[in-house]
Amino acid sequence: MRPVASPLRPLAALALALALFLAGCAGKPATAPLTDESKAVFATFQAGQTSIPPAPAFSLSGSMSFSRGNRSGRLNYRLFGDYGRTVRLDLTTPVGGAYAALFENSQEFIAYVPSRNAVYRHADTRQGAARLGMPLPFSLRELAALASGRLGALVPDRYAAAKKTADGYQYAFSGNARFTSLTLDFAGNPRHLVGVGVEPWRIDLEDDEAVPGMAAPVARKLTLTTPGGATLTVRVKTLQARPSPYPAADLELPVPPNAVERALDAGGDEPSLPEL
Repeated sequence: MRPVASPLRPLAALALALALFLAGCAGKPATAPLTDESKAVFATFQAGQTSIPPAPAFSLSGSMSFSRGNRSGRLNYRLFGDYGRTVRLDLTTPVGGAYAALFENSQEFIAYVPSRNAVYRHADTRQGAARLGMPLPFSLRELAALASGRLGALVPDRYAAAKKTADGYQYAFSGNARFTSLTLDFAGNPRHLVGVGVEPWRIDLEDDEAVPGMAAPVARKLTLTTPGGATLTVRVKTLQARPSPYPAADLELPVPPNAVERALDAGGDEPSLPEL
């Protein structure tokens, strides 16, 4: 005798299909909280940036450690000037001797090296510093913005895509000539900034500390890794905002009148800074 088909089987199959469909529909919105959270984290970062009190001038000090191949060293620094105009970077040895003084405005980059009594000039800070053996992917004004926690002045205010990482979200930028991505932790604090290039440079931001007048903590340690394998670690010991610009005389380089003038865009061997 042939078995009689149960009238409940089609209903059971329909119920199973409906359950799977509903489960699938219930699973799809799971991506919505992820998107909402990434937007909220980026919004927290932007809110912290926009709440930074305006300051036309600044003063930073601390130490810089660098390594490139078999060369490494450590210097103390003072970075000061006006955010939008003129900036000066004074470098001294750990024992206090003058090593180099760098100057930047909208027209040129100047470096004075006391041990050579020489002045080097270039129209572009990044190119000039690279020829001196300092492969910085940004200007002195951009370095000041990074070290003082003002990343909002550098990165775009919109991102193309967001990806969740182990410690936060990575925000990718499209069509930006300088930066590829910014990674924020879940509290909206910057953790990594990646530059544009076949072998992009990267900055890691660590050791956050609260700073008076700042809505969000500021990283006290910045580690730059360049495509050539060079690393530069900037430690911020002091950070002060100035309510008014510096007098022009305070930002002038202490160059003796008998110093030798040299152009960094001239042909020949790259001069590089003295060994420490």
